[in-house]
Amino acid sequence: MSSLAIVGGRVIDPANNIDGLFDVATVGNLIALVECDISPALSRRVVDVTGLVVAPGLVDLHAHFYGYMAAVLPDAHCLPEGTTTAVDVGGAGHLTFDDFNEKVISRSRTNVFALINIAGEGMVGQPEQDLEGMSIDLTAAKIAQRPDLIVGVKVAHYAGPGWQALDRGVQAAENAGGYVMVDQTPIHSRPMKEMLLEHLRPGDMTTHCYAFGKPMTDSNDVVKPYFFEARERGIKFDVGHGAGSFSFRIAKAAIEQGFPPDTISTDMHTASILVNQGTMPETMTKMLALGMELPDIVERSTWVPAQTIGHPELGNLGQTAIADIAVLEMAEGDFGLTDNGSGNRVYRANRRIVCQMTVKDGQVVWDKNGRSRDDWSSTPPTNPAL
Repeated sequence: MSSLAIVGGRVIDPANNIDGLFDVATVGNLIALVECDISPALSRRVVDVTGLVVAPGLVDLHAHFYGYMAAVLPDAHCLPEGTTTAVDVGGAGHLTFDDFNEKVISRSRTNVFALINIAGEGMVGQPEQDLEGMSIDLTAAKIAQRPDLIVGVKVAHYAGPGWQALDRGVQAAENAGGYVMVDQTPIHSRPMKEMLLEHLRPGDMTTHCYAFGKPMTDSNDVVKPYFFEARERGIKFDVGHGAGSFSFRIAKAAIEQGFPPDTISTDMHTASILVNQGTMPETMTKMLALGMELPDIVERSTWVPAQTIGHPELGNLGQTAIADIAVLEMAEGDFGLTDNGSGNRVYRANRRIVCQMTVKDGQVVWDKNGRSRDDWSSTPPTNPAL
């Protein structure tokens, strides 16, 4: 007897090469079966999702839940969007991680991991400018203390010259066995080409890859050759949409020239949500509008980021995997999608991905249209004695 059966939907599970009409059954907090026509009699609760897409719970590699003044709460902003796992990038450093864990991670139903900031205080106070506080040893030690929660190192926003901040972050990650995510606007003493080809290691990642302020393309909308060289070296490119780091013009040109992102993420914070609806489904919608195929989008929003953070128990619907599930509608209509960084311009689209239901650890935690609920007419009569 399964706890929950989600039936009738198009299951897209790139980790297991599944794309078709299947049913998904859970037992407790685990995936039990993905098969055709699971008998309703074998499940305590059956949810019909005909016409919808069933995917692993979405994995957002770039979000802000701590330190940053525009940080948001994970459960309120992730679970309603099908995002069951998210990584806070750089909110905490080695001095502030324990506070972050106590106040946010340990209290969240969402799986929250961290890229620890090379700056000791993270984004708290005057963030990420204290070079003296960027300790390789203390950062690596904190990662070694909590490898269950800290998956790598973030380097971002350092305004001084040269490579010290990035090189310290890379070395700390090297010592601890993790990866680096970097968000660094190129300056004369720190050009993008040198960063990608000389300072980052294979497996390291640059975020905001389609940002107007650090353009991947030249004035003729051609992707600069060294970006392809960097990808060949094994450098990864993350969307990191945000409120000022995603340009339709750059993204469209890059995708058309064979440069899709390795991972799709939101850079979620209050401004990105309010201005750009910066959620995982909306960011995925933009990739769809720009020509990517839905299975590739799902893969870069589930299985690839789960592997990136070293948690293959997530981001897939394999038997005994954690039962985190996103049920998505491919809504049709006339939609306006907003970018940023160059004027919040609109791109018209005829499809939008909308989260209809989220299952976390085998339990329905978001159900936009009550598909998992009993009809109101089954409400029992009131007790006449009261």
